[in-house]
Amino acid sequence: MSEQRYPQEVIERAEALVNRIQGVSSCRISTDEVGSITEIHVVALPHKPAKLIARDVESCLKAELGMEVDHRKIGVVVITGGDPAEKVNEARGEAADLDRVVEFPIEEFASRFEFRSVNLFVSHDSIQAEVELVRDGMEVLGTAATDNLSLPPTRVVAEAAVKAVGELLEEPARLCLSDVRDIVLGEEPAVVVKVDLIRNRDIKSLAGCSLLSGNINQTVVFATLDAVNRVIGKLPFRKSIEYRIK
Repeated sequence: MSEQRYPQEVIERAEALVNRIQGVSSCRISTDEVGSITEIHVVALPHKPAKLIARDVESCLKAELGMEVDHRKIGVVVITGGDPAEKVNEARGEAADLDRVVEFPIEEFASRFEFRSVNLFVSHDSIQAEVELVRDGMEVLGTAATDNLSLPPTRVVAEAAVKAVGELLEEPARLCLSDVRDIVLGEEPAVVVKVDLIRNRDIKSLAGCSLLSGNINQTVVFATLDAVNRVIGKLPFRKSIEYRIK
């Protein structure tokens, strides 16, 4: 996909738009000589996780201005306290002995799983979910279903997300969904997902969390990926995948 080019007035509109996102203190967008975006620098308050801020920036620019921005170009600096101006100066090395500025990388590993889509189908006799992910350019689809209508749909969505990741896992490693919980963190609704990683006779429990941001099903997938992506560099993955038509 070719890089999009934008005039300065559109860049200024984009900066103003990002500045209106909840939790954002300031935004500066850098471009090259032809107007392609090279970096989006965001200073945020410690009310939302850096990953969630980055996703909000990416989604907002796409929805409002039609901007397709690679998430790897979005950098988020979270201010942990004190005066925001002093914090930014400290991050640039222009001040010392102030409260700490913590910068969180958006990608913990270069080959993490990324969200593409989620679909939930509820009928009078079943609940079905489909989750599409991508890793290293390979798209994977996980599906899950149940005829137990008393089961929370969020659990079916999490099961589909786990199965999507499992499509690329090499044996003997496998993932099993353990639990999905709706919780409240600092008065904000969130989802916590527990996944068990099983290798031979060893079981390692992984936990991931995501604050609720609009779509509950997407939030469940993000929480699942938050758990799995923590150990992504230590798991054996296939380098290709084949789907057979039955």
